[in-house]
Amino acid sequence: MKKKSKGKYRIRKNELRKILKENKLTKKEKERLHWWVDRGNSAYDLQWLFGLREEEAIDELLSGLTDKQKDYVYSYCMNWNPFIDEPYFDYERFEELDLENLPTFEEEPEIDLPF
Repeated sequence: MKKKSKGKYRIRKNELRKILKENKLTKKEKERLHWWVDRGNSAYDLQWLFGLREEEAIDELLSGLTDKQKDYVYSYCMNWNPFIDEPYFDYERFEELDLENLPTFEEEPEIDLPF
């Protein structure tokens, strides 16, 4: 059994080297690809790239928001897919949000009480 898993590991690493040699990838893409292959996936399975591109698109949509506003959007839009047992960003819920009128989450001023 160990020989088989070592063979798979070697194949995955060879795929990784070939992909890195043949394609110009950003630092973030390289990091994600290494992570993907280290988890036992094929470098030719482009799910890692689709996931990264989706994250970048969401980051672009949320640019200009405060961290608390981003947390609010993520808590509202994240959903669970029971078929693949993974979370996902629900774009339909995102469309329901009015990004121009999100709560500001500014801290309330402290009131000095007389007692």
